Amino acid sequence: MATSIIKVYNTRLGQWEQNAKVVLGWDGFVNLGMSDAVYTDRNGTAVINHSATGKATIYVNGCKIGTMETPSSVTVEI
Repeated sequence: MATSIIKVYNTRLGQWEQNAKVVLGWDGFVNLGMSDAVYTDRNGTAVINHSATGKATIYVNGCKIGTMETPSSVTVEI
């Protein structure tokens, strides 16, 4: 199983976002579906285990934030 790490930074508050709901979504021909929702820890980190790989859309608290190649690590701003 692959693992991706997403760190969420709140630019308005100037700090890492705690308890943000993070989901990855794949919409490719082979990989299709969504990861389980994972909430960020106090350091703004969400560790998502998933079986799909490739380009995924990042959703934070239900909003599309960007994309990433999975598995990997990325920092996003909300």
